[in-house]
Amino acid sequence: NYHWQPYSTICQVCKFQYNFVGKYESFNEDFPQFLKHFNITNWNIEKRNGPSGLQKWDYQKYYTTLSDDLICQLIRLYNDDFRLFKYKVHDYIVNRTSLFQNCYFLKTS
Repeated sequence: NYHWQPYSTICQVCKFQYNFVGKYESFNEDFPQFLKHFNITNWNIEKRNGPSGLQKWDYQKYYTTLSDDLICQLIRLYNDDFRLFKYKVHDYIVNRTSLFQNCYFLKTS
């Protein structure tokens, strides 16, 4: 399913040289920088995070329902995204000591 593909494969980060990369979770900080970078003026927009917007603790809660093996598979699949977009696995996976001891992929990233 296209919706679950890593962004690193969709955006072809190795093929194109991007001038700007912003993140949804830091939209209010990134968007003004985007406008400034491209000399865009007179534009005012603000992200509104409604009740359906997931927060980091929501993801932490969901990950507690998954097995260590499945989480390791997800980390392998999205490892380039974590690295390229500066996400930290430890911010989302909490209280899983066995995962960090057994998931060989985490030891090298």
